[in-house]
Amino acid sequence: MERYKVSGMSCAACAAAVEKAVKGVNGVSACSVSLLTNSMNVEGDADPKSIISAVEKAGYGASKDGQKESAAAIKDDETPKMIKRLVLSVCLLLPLMYVSMGHTMWGWPLPSFFGGNHVAVALIEMILAAAIMVINQKFFVGGTKGLLRGAPNMDTLVAMGSAVSFLW
Repeated sequence: MERYKVSGMSCAACAAAVEKAVKGVNGVSACSVSLLTNSMNVEGDADPKSIISAVEKAGYGASKDGQKESAAAIKDDETPKMIKRLVLSVCLLLPLMYVSMGHTMWGWPLPSFFGGNHVAVALIEMILAAAIMVINQKFFVGGTKGLLRGAPNMDTLVAMGSAVSFLW
């Protein structure tokens, strides 16, 4: 049994897509993918390069996993990035919610420079919403790739929902 590290998975659909891709490689008798540990166990006599290639064609990253894991290999790089995106998104979301709903729901006054100009309000809302979408473009990139590969995942759902609501 060979063990591989898999990167880029965010949901069970991702793990299923990787597993399906690897099971299609000649010489693979069994494959088990763990989303929790971002790892994959492969049984059979398939070439490691062909297994890694199959994972990459499915849209994810893979590398051969050694027995000892260094501190750099198990370090979580994604969580600090997610927290940074969350903080930036919330910092833009608060003024967006104030401008879009504050005056209608809670009676808060709009800043005087809007002067009752609804077009200016709509433009500010569009700019703030677009900035939030750019900050979180990871969902759109991953979701579009998944949709184009015929293996939609949770990123696809988030991207489609956000894009449709933005366009509406």
